[in-house]
Amino acid sequence: MQYKEPDKTADVIIIGAGAIGCAAAYYLSKKRIGKIILLERNSIGSGNTSWAASLLTKTRSKTALIPLVEETYRSIAMLEEESGHDLGMQQIGSLHVASSEKSKKDLDKLLSIAHQFQIPNRVVDNHELKEMVPWIAKDEIEKAAYMEEDAYLEAYVLTSAFAEAARKNGVQILQQANVTELLREGDKVIGVRTENEFITSKVVVDAAGAWANILSTQVGVALPMAPVRSNYWITSVNKEMFPVNQPIVVIPDASAYTRPESGALLFGLREAQSIYIDPKELPDDLNGYTFGNPEDRWNILLEQGENFKRFFPGFDSIEIPHYISGLSTYTPDGMFVLGGIPGVAGFMAATGCSGAGVAACGGIGRIISELVADETVFCDIENFKVDRFGSSRFNPFSKEFMQQCAAARSQKKSG
Repeated sequence: MQYKEPDKTADVIIIGAGAIGCAAAYYLSKKRIGKIILLERNSIGSGNTSWAASLLTKTRSKTALIPLVEETYRSIAMLEEESGHDLGMQQIGSLHVASSEKSKKDLDKLLSIAHQFQIPNRVVDNHELKEMVPWIAKDEIEKAAYMEEDAYLEAYVLTSAFAEAARKNGVQILQQANVTELLREGDKVIGVRTENEFITSKVVVDAAGAWANILSTQVGVALPMAPVRSNYWITSVNKEMFPVNQPIVVIPDASAYTRPESGALLFGLREAQSIYIDPKELPDDLNGYTFGNPEDRWNILLEQGENFKRFFPGFDSIEIPHYISGLSTYTPDGMFVLGGIPGVAGFMAATGCSGAGVAACGGIGRIISELVADETVFCDIENFKVDRFGSSRFNPFSKEFMQQCAAARSQKKSG
């Protein structure tokens, strides 16, 4: 197809100014790539990023993720040094607890991985456990391990810092710029069309999160992921029960995680059967959007909260005024979707966060920048290939495939 003269030209276009898109813009801005344009339909960090719990846990059972998370820590340090501003990262550590034979074996494996990657860790006894986490039922726990370097931070703050640093390095960031179409000539993606402009580019990076497949399929690329609901709740403030410096707690036997939230407790519960949504049914703006039945906030507490009560005896008596329902883009194997695909030049994907998008965004940004620059990538990305499920073996909009993606979230036990 022949197109009219473009309104703008660029060397790289990035679609989506969430944590991943802004990280990619930042890392690309450090290379001699040429003109970089970051396009965002709404405002920076306004999509899925705004709802993330943002746990930066380093030790992962999927070891391919660890270098990416470690790079995020490095990126935070770089951003703070470059800007002179503290990003507010709370390095409180994470506590992983086990109360069944299976979870103890999994915890032993996690400790072995931590040793392998030289991530500081130690086993804690019941006395120290209760000191660290006053609300927890220590008698329910057979083994606990503390990863002292783990942290959390507000995803919006990190995303904004990436965007500001990228802007200072020359990236043009266009907000309220809705990409409606990817454009392809022959075997090459040549640019995008927004509601107002036609922009050509040597490379287009699809970091559009839950909406990524709507764009990629326009140029014949099916991304192996689907939007899946994530849920967390925030209790009322009780600083005696929920000290601000208590660690992140990961409870596989309850499919739960917690972190402190300014004297309250933020806790997430994974549904036994996670629900998905066809991305074509999503609104352009998630502000005020309710994913699923509004009553699910209580139904999930009643169903999944039963296991959580074993570990939190005060659960029934605590007030829970806040519920957050967000989106994660899950893949069937819980791995990211990164890079290009044979036969389609000029296109790259940066999505499929599988609940770890904020934790790994620095590593993802670096990978995308090195791929665009045709450099050796700093880590192994074999597990993240776009076409690892076959280029024509699935329909990303089919119920069967989206159910597989939702099941990956339900089966996830670690933080």
